Amino acid sequence: MGYTYSYLNAEMPDKDEVTRKTPNDATKQLIKKISQDGNETYLDRFAAQQPQCAFGLKGTCCRMCQWGPCRITEKSPRGICGRSQDEIVISNIIRSLISGLAAHARHAHEIIYTIKGIAAGKLNLKLKGEKRVYELAEKLGLNTGDKGLEELADNIADILVEDLNRMNADNMTLLEAYAPEERKRTWKELGILPRSASYEIMEALHMTTLGSCTDWKAIASQEKRSALAYCYSTLFGSSFASEILFGIPEPNETIVNYGVLKEDHVNILVHGHSPVMIEKVLEKINLPEIQDLAKEYGAKGIVVGGLCCTGAELLARYGIPSVTNILGQEFVIGTGAVDCVVVDMQCVIPGMKILADCYGTQIITTCNSNRIPGAVHLPFDPEKPETLDADAYIIAKTAVEAYKNRDRSKISIPDITTKAVSGWSYESITQTLGGTDNILKLLESGRIKGIATVVGCNTPKAVYEYNHVTIVKKLLEADILVTTTGCCSHALLNAGLCNKEASELCGEGLKSVAEEYGIPPVLAVGGCVDNTRSLRLFITLANEAGKAIKDMPFMFVGPEPGNEKTVGQGLSFLMHGVSNLVGFPAPIPVPIPKPKEGAVDGEMDRGSNNIADYFGGNGALEELGAKIYTEPYPEAAAQIIKMHIKRKRNGLGW
Repeated sequence: MGYTYSYLNAEMPDKDEVTRKTPNDATKQLIKKISQDGNETYLDRFAAQQPQCAFGLKGTCCRMCQWGPCRITEKSPRGICGRSQDEIVISNIIRSLISGLAAHARHAHEIIYTIKGIAAGKLNLKLKGEKRVYELAEKLGLNTGDKGLEELADNIADILVEDLNRMNADNMTLLEAYAPEERKRTWKELGILPRSASYEIMEALHMTTLGSCTDWKAIASQEKRSALAYCYSTLFGSSFASEILFGIPEPNETIVNYGVLKEDHVNILVHGHSPVMIEKVLEKINLPEIQDLAKEYGAKGIVVGGLCCTGAELLARYGIPSVTNILGQEFVIGTGAVDCVVVDMQCVIPGMKILADCYGTQIITTCNSNRIPGAVHLPFDPEKPETLDADAYIIAKTAVEAYKNRDRSKISIPDITTKAVSGWSYESITQTLGGTDNILKLLESGRIKGIATVVGCNTPKAVYEYNHVTIVKKLLEADILVTTTGCCSHALLNAGLCNKEASELCGEGLKSVAEEYGIPPVLAVGGCVDNTRSLRLFITLANEAGKAIKDMPFMFVGPEPGNEKTVGQGLSFLMHGVSNLVGFPAPIPVPIPKPKEGAVDGEMDRGSNNIADYFGGNGALEELGAKIYTEPYPEAAAQIIKMHIKRKRNGLGW
């Protein structure tokens, strides 16, 4: 039996419900195995946290000074300092947003300074993204002259750094270069053009500290400004920098899911978000002496698999098989077959190390922002790269040596693999579908009814991966093309929805498109920063149609919000006029319908509060042309998405 939260109009699943309903049979097997082994996962810890704090779930708890914590109730409608519910809720949201902004900024910083290290001759890596370098140089108005690839890349990196750090009132360069003109006019009228990631983080924290801003609308404006910094300094900056480093991905066929692990091989998983060190580790793994070392220990070879966004990026670039996402990282350790996990930054939960100790798995950390007690630590610093090659060799050797310590009595690998096509960049999508003009024709004709980007994290508040898979299957039936990134993409990859054969699940229109152009109906476009690829597609198609994005049949869908970074992902699209569907209620009090006072015919008052009304009502809609829908039940959520896209088509006369 699950956990009911009437004040959220929602339920949360217990372990039994997750085991029954999670869509991947491999996951079902591993949940049972880990329990039988006497070990815990997030499912057990989630149960121990029940019931969760009502004030935290509604965002009405304030911990932004040392006077509190304060909580909002009918008895105490204001905090000690006098803050109301509106100010507390919006302050909590913006602080989540800028935590995600800081995380992506740290990611961007590492990738950008890696480019600069290569250009300065300090790093033994090569730039593979020549096409992206020259495109950006032209877009940013750089004088190419007789400059070589590395010098141009260094010039671009300086611009990306400035967008991270600018303190004066100049506009962000990437925003000026890539944002639609209609949106720039809208943002200027609203007074929300950002300076940089660093400035907006500083200002948001300043505004929400004790004794600062008490106007929730002003904080909401800063939230929108911070969301634009999030989008154009850290998402665009990280994604473009990765493409400069590693090249623009192209579609490739591969095999994914837990069954890619092999009992008679060394199994190494790579995990996190910034795969610079992993590039070098992969190089060392392929050295003859490392391959021979594995055979000396009795292994037939070495398997490398991916977790989270580092896994998604390696899948996109090289077809290296991905296994699972943030909430699956414990399950894959529970196979007993993982010898080593090499992690960089973000989404590496402490529970993974706890379970790794139970199964003899070695953890190696490679980022100073991510230290785990008991793990081997060999950090990569792009500004101090002298030991990169030596450290990467040690990591590869240590990972292989862990094979000899494996407890073979605990091994059980689900024999389940899934075919998939990954590596869908903005360019490969448009080229494969015959150009943006042809994609627009497919939309106008109704063969493709609309495009939804279904992305985001996992949350224990929903059945693991169930919402992702259920919603997407309903959208495919309705001829809605789907792009996906991050943790959601692992769920859809493992469910077989990123395979060309998934066209059989589509309505007749989308099925005909998938078969004609040889694509799967769900396009995996990379890690979470690569949401920019879907956003660029939306921008280009709207421009091709001569319409504002807000008028197009597009939608952002986050079925299982979890990490603080997911706040900025949705808001990045909302700022461009793309409405959001969020699966589980955000930390905003949910308006609960109540019988109207004095009503005799059962008439209901829908309930109201300013923050919910702003994001889900007319406030954001009037300013941005888009709003946020919240629906925790996936079948109902899919219906909302289909209705939204139908309304947009009707408005266009399609």
